[in-house]
Amino acid sequence: MDVSQALEDVLEELVSLQKDVNKLKTASVSGQALRMRVKDTHKTWLPVAGVLEAGSIVDTAQLQEVSDAWIALLKLASNASPKKQYKALLKSIITKTESELLHKFIKGSAIQRIGDTLRKLVQPIGDPELLKYLDESIRCAETNCVRASVVLAWCAVAHMVHKKLTSLGIATLNAEFAKMKADRGPMFRTFTKDYVFSTEPDVQEAADAHLILLCRYLTYLDDTQYKHLKGALDLRNGCGHPTGYQPDPVKLQAYYADITQLVLLNPKFV
Repeated sequence: MDVSQALEDVLEELVSLQKDVNKLKTASVSGQALRMRVKDTHKTWLPVAGVLEAGSIVDTAQLQEVSDAWIALLKLASNASPKKQYKALLKSIITKTESELLHKFIKGSAIQRIGDTLRKLVQPIGDPELLKYLDESIRCAETNCVRASVVLAWCAVAHMVHKKLTSLGIATLNAEFAKMKADRGPMFRTFTKDYVFSTEPDVQEAADAHLILLCRYLTYLDDTQYKHLKGALDLRNGCGHPTGYQPDPVKLQAYYADITQLVLLNPKFV
């Protein structure tokens, strides 16, 4: 069963019922046709509810609330009943089915599938230790810890950037930072930080934003690539603090696609 489509079909019929009830000039719903449509729509709802109940995506309490509202609506439909009560129940079922069941099911289903998608993106990476590390990030995503997944994946990016830059040698790296600071080009003129490294571990203390800017300066990235990598870093920073921001699976997939193409599988960093 395509649960998302089935929920949308139920919602479509409920909205149609709601419109027809609202059009009634009488204070009660007594017509046999409308009452029968309620019963028929409920029959459509039951198998969907069964699938949702057997799964783990939607909240069981929310599902029970919708089911209880359906039972109340069926009782109304058994006899001529006040239109006001119909309107309240229909509004409640429609609102909760859409926001608490349909939307959460779509999001939850995407989370359940995200692991396979992300693993395909990183599969070509040749470093087995890096792949093991990224798999931890992906397993976070599969348990709906998306922010943790973003942060862990960026650590893999930072590792590659540090490795590439330190391969230049500490003296050369210090000199390149000094040259970038002196550059008056529009992309670099705001960089004013003095970096003088003594050992390779010192590089890890530098701001990631400055390190990827140096990668742009050294032409490991072009302007567009740098812009997208900076966007990935902004997402990582947004996920690295306890805020209300929660990226969805679509955002996570785009993030992984960017960091994989721009750094993890970029020949200039490998």
